[in-house]
Amino acid sequence: MKKIHARTERLLLRDWDSDDLDAYAAIIADPLVMEHIGDGKPRPRSQAEEFIRIVMAHQQSRGWTRFAVEHTASGQLMGFCGVDDKTGQYDFGWRYARSFWGSGFGFEAASAALWVCQNTFSLTHIISKSYPENEGSIRIMQKMGMIQIGEGTDFGRPLVIYGFASEWPDGLI
Repeated sequence: MKKIHARTERLLLRDWDSDDLDAYAAIIADPLVMEHIGDGKPRPRSQAEEFIRIVMAHQQSRGWTRFAVEHTASGQLMGFCGVDDKTGQYDFGWRYARSFWGSGFGFEAASAALWVCQNTFSLTHIISKSYPENEGSIRIMQKMGMIQIGEGTDFGRPLVIYGFASEWPDGLI
């Protein structure tokens, strides 16, 4: 049985399992989904397998991760939302199948995931990164109450970094 971390009106944030592989592999194979991620290229199934292996290990070892997001009406895996720390920071992010874009699911999932990360797992100093042209993701960050606290580069592309003013009063140092 998959552990549910949060339930909203339209979705579940839950643990991953191996049954999610096909749906997640299809999400990261979509060029439009991956346009604003890393090098902007679609990913092979092997990367979906590796991602699910890692997040399942994190579920077991610490409880928090980038949670699987499930559409309650259809039972379909929508993508993920939550935190990873592979860069040494609590990096809050999301990725969704294109069929779920534009309906407010991103903010709904982000709000629930953020609450779980902060209140269940006591995570602080959470950041979120985006390429400046990814207006949808930046809107979600702003609706969550984040402000731009820094800039950087990723794959030679400019990057904006958002966080909560109360946690980053001097910006990202």
